[in-house]
Amino acid sequence: MEPISPEEARKSKLWKFFAGFLLIIVLALAGLWGIAKYERYIGAREVDKLADAMEQFERGEYERAMADTYGGKTPEETLALYIKAVEDGDYELASKYFILDKQDAELRSWHKATEGDIQNVISLLKETLKSQGSYSSDRKGFVIRKPLLVDFQLYPNGIWKIIEI
Repeated sequence: MEPISPEEARKSKLWKFFAGFLLIIVLALAGLWGIAKYERYIGAREVDKLADAMEQFERGEYERAMADTYGGKTPEETLALYIKAVEDGDYELASKYFILDKQDAELRSWHKATEGDIQNVISLLKETLKSQGSYSSDRKGFVIRKPLLVDFQLYPNGIWKIIEI
């Protein structure tokens, strides 16, 4: 075996240093790429979890809406049923003609009302029932604007519910 000259030894060391340096850069880049991929995977998993939770929530809301049968086949019929319940003093029934999220607040508002307020609202609601309303472009909403604003929503089971008065 022939002895290695100092020049060749220096070139060999330089080459080994360069190869090691290149290997470290490649490994660092591969590590960064792996971390980025892992973060994207975790993010996608979180998005999937959120989408599943929203879908489950929407399914629950849909099932609750389908089970809610209080209301009429038209917005006007729902308003007439609501007026009748208020006239009869059945505020619990009246509150059931509202969308699910607003029923408790509606019931509480009737328990706080005075007899004069109740008669005034009944009178205005009867006038409102005589007014023309208009459908939303998707025909799932209906609004009567005078003398009181009454906003309706069509539930998936075909029943119209009051959003607000």
